[in-house]
Amino acid sequence: MSLFRRFRSQKHSRHLRLRVESCVNIILEVNQWLGEGKIKTEIVEQFQRLKESLPYVTDDNVDEKDIDQIEEATNRLLDEIRAVYSSGEVPVLYDGEKH
Repeated sequence: MSLFRRFRSQKHSRHLRLRVESCVNIILEVNQWLGEGKIKTEIVEQFQRLKESLPYVTDDNVDEKDIDQIEEATNRLLDEIRAVYSSGEVPVLYDGEKH
């Protein structure tokens, strides 16, 4: 593999990792901000496990579709939080199916 290809591959991998890290950090920070129990424990645990596994992520085991799904799930959760806060009361969020 040429030096240019290797650099481009490393840059792409770092970009994918940053996208996932951003989602994970947002959810974990929002969870802290809202207070324990506002986001279902299972969701927070999944994002925590994802954060812990990020150092082991390589190009071989990450697909951009996976990243898109993580971003979509993050955006849906943030949309729910936004909708709930506009009503003034904060119930337990996301009572849907676990993945």
